[in-house]
Amino acid sequence: MSDPDNAQPHHYGGSRSTATLVIDELRTAILHNRLAGGERVRQDAIATQYGVSQMIVREAFKQLTAEGFLKAEPRRGVSVAVLSADEAWEVSQLRALVECQALRWAIPNMVRADFVKCEDVLDALDAAGSVDEKISLNARFHAVLYAPARRPKTLELIENLRMNFERYLRFTWEETHHSEQSQAEHRSILELCKIRDTERACDTLRKHILATGDLLVESLNASQRL
Repeated sequence: MSDPDNAQPHHYGGSRSTATLVIDELRTAILHNRLAGGERVRQDAIATQYGVSQMIVREAFKQLTAEGFLKAEPRRGVSVAVLSADEAWEVSQLRALVECQALRWAIPNMVRADFVKCEDVLDALDAAGSVDEKISLNARFHAVLYAPARRPKTLELIENLRMNFERYLRFTWEETHHSEQSQAEHRSILELCKIRDTERACDTLRKHILATGDLLVESLNASQRL
């Protein structure tokens, strides 16, 4: 197994939970492909690397498996989940359903300050240079857009789906020029929200999400044929 950070063992302490720190480090390593899809991750090796107990690593593995980053199989141990065209399609369908409902709830509650926040994020996204910045600001735009819905369970579900989807989004934005098209669609959605055209805003958002999913499925299928 490769070292996620190419660094010396860590020894964690402080106010944040040790398990949370290990989860964050492993998730980042997977997102940046320092731990590749299909690669086995051993509990004892991770515990040694981070200077923590195997119980803490088990907790981290459990959380990352629930998030879709790791896959646990009987008698085969734990490995990094492989990007799947079927899963990309399914998560895209779920995102379209849930996020369009959130936007439908949000639009009647939107005020000028919400539009200004969204515009500020989109301006920052225009200026962003790295994929990391783009993905972070993309997530921020959607979070700000849906926040006026005031539906915490729905917003939590959206956040969980987006976290699981980030590996796919990173693959799309690194391998294609999708970010430019995505940004144009973001601005169209925002303009429709400003004029309270709920139906067109939700339809544009749905197409935006599903188009990303279609591009991912196409890219993943093409990469698997190579």
